[in-house]
Amino acid sequence: MAFLTLAAFSVAAGILILLIFKVTSNQGALAAARRRVRAHLLAMRLFADDPAVLLRSEGRLIAWNLRYMALLVPPFLAVAVPLFFAWDHLDALWGRAPLGPGDAVVLTARVAGDTSGVQLIVPEWLAVETPAVHAVAQGEVSWRLGVRQAGSGDVLVKAGGAILVHKIEARRGWHYLRERTTSSGPVEWVEARYPRAEVPLLGISFHWAVWFTLISTVAALALRRRLRVTL
Repeated sequence: MAFLTLAAFSVAAGILILLIFKVTSNQGALAAARRRVRAHLLAMRLFADDPAVLLRSEGRLIAWNLRYMALLVPPFLAVAVPLFFAWDHLDALWGRAPLGPGDAVVLTARVAGDTSGVQLIVPEWLAVETPAVHAVAQGEVSWRLGVRQAGSGDVLVKAGGAILVHKIEARRGWHYLRERTTSSGPVEWVEARYPRAEVPLLGISFHWAVWFTLISTVAALALRRRLRVTL
């Protein structure tokens, strides 16, 4: 399930990246730069025995390669910026594994003001294994939670008359695993980090970003001519 959803998303992302590339790049200048690079490569082969022509072609080849890379900067930024902001959401879907019975996790809350009155309420399938540990200078308080049995539910952190709810997932399957919940109230955020996960296919497992890069790149290269995009 995880791989199929990741593959479908990656193909769609590859197509979207192509369209963004087409809109934000100078397609005519890219095509011209590619032609110039090929021309100077050919000149270096044809006139390999003429040092003057060879050196001139090498210099122009370097210049046109630099121009080509400069032309790639705007579309690269147009693609990289949204991917940067989407990274945590994508990682929540494919880069984290839910907790399981016997696992433990540290839950940390940051509060505005005194941490001494912070209270934690957990469902029955979670056990609070340690007393609250206060980092007064940072305004943080932490607990170690143990998973008694498979379950899914909310932990509540109470401080200053406010409650912040954070969901903990300890069931098998594919889930959206948010590690941090934030608010503008006295409890600024609550965080519990999940184990890292890889996405398997036929016994081969990679980090989701590796699969995403491979599949989206293959999709983009396969469709670039149909969508008339010069790379």
